[in-house]
Amino acid sequence: MKMWKRLVSAGLVAAMSGAMLAGCGNTAGNGDANNGSAGDEKPAAASTGDVKVEDTGFKADKTYKIGYNYYGPGSYALTTLANNQDYVVKCFGSETQSTSDDFQVDKIVQDVENMISAGCDGLVIWLPADNLYKTVIDMCEKAKVPYVFSDKVPSDPDVIAALQNSEYFAGAVGPANAEYGSLIADYALEQGYKTCIISTGAQGDPTDTPRIEAFTSEFEKGGGKIEQVVYTDSQDNIQPYTENALVAYPDVDFVYGTGSDFGIGAADAIANQGLDAKVLTSGLDTAVLEYLCDDSNAVEFVNGDYWIAGTMATVALMNYLDGTPLKDADGKMVFVDDIMPFQITADSYDTFKKTFIDNPCYSAAEIQAMDGKYNPDFNYDAFMKVISDYSLDERAAAAAK
Repeated sequence: MKMWKRLVSAGLVAAMSGAMLAGCGNTAGNGDANNGSAGDEKPAAASTGDVKVEDTGFKADKTYKIGYNYYGPGSYALTTLANNQDYVVKCFGSETQSTSDDFQVDKIVQDVENMISAGCDGLVIWLPADNLYKTVIDMCEKAKVPYVFSDKVPSDPDVIAALQNSEYFAGAVGPANAEYGSLIADYALEQGYKTCIISTGAQGDPTDTPRIEAFTSEFEKGGGKIEQVVYTDSQDNIQPYTENALVAYPDVDFVYGTGSDFGIGAADAIANQGLDAKVLTSGLDTAVLEYLCDDSNAVEFVNGDYWIAGTMATVALMNYLDGTPLKDADGKMVFVDDIMPFQITADSYDTFKKTFIDNPCYSAAEIQAMDGKYNPDFNYDAFMKVISDYSLDERAAAAAK
């Protein structure tokens, strides 16, 4: 498998107006995408559109122009999600048009309209607001442009019903956000931890909210106590807001950061305050994993799925465009909101790095086989098996073949 080549953009610093996080947990607010103490050097996020694809000799019968939006540059999570989407499109020999939302949720609707006007044959849409889904559905229906939702998927039953009634809806894929929270709560209880602070983004975020709710339910059921939930609407405020909470509750056992930027900010806040608390977080970016591998650092637990929703949502779109839509036995289009996270430890980091960072976690040949037009054995059930099988061990084993 050839090297997963991403050109690193050295100076990407983003001005984000809100904490709308990519599903596995980055990033909020202004400042460096990997916020840390002054003078620390963190790996920069890769820039979108720089993915390279191994030449397998595959030739598509038909190619497409695929548009996708991303919330803004500089965040490792958001950029990896975008690159995962870009990779799938290029595996099928098609072209992409990427659009930055400039960290403005309201701009997403305009960006979708612009991609439609630009003649895109299909759209991969990242949309973190339930109240905007029906607007986007109507736009795509009117323009007769197929679309999928990637990473952020609606939870409102009325919106989901509207999607399934939409002729041009090609699928939606997102992570099992509640499982992220409950798994971290279980780990904390196993360690005997009893008190914590939660550091998270803006209230109502569709990624963070189910994580916090599941964590709270599991942790409190096990006798744990949450001293404070710290909501942050700007990345610059993650560390100082967390420090303020730690000043008020210096004896907590840990800080739960719902995304890795919150985990990094919590670790830096703990170091500044000279406390013994630990950090449990989600989001498999290199900065937080380097913290995890540093014995002197507070980060103790990290899980995530490496933003694979972007890969799988795009696979669903390509199947739709190629005339093999991924429908279940009842004729409903694929809708996934349960991609499971896996934990990375200091011992498994090298395997993870080789399998996911140094190389694409799915080879070009594997992606090309995920299309019913070119592989008659690939259908809804096969797609769902790919989702259920997905894990670090499964991907590492496949890469070793």
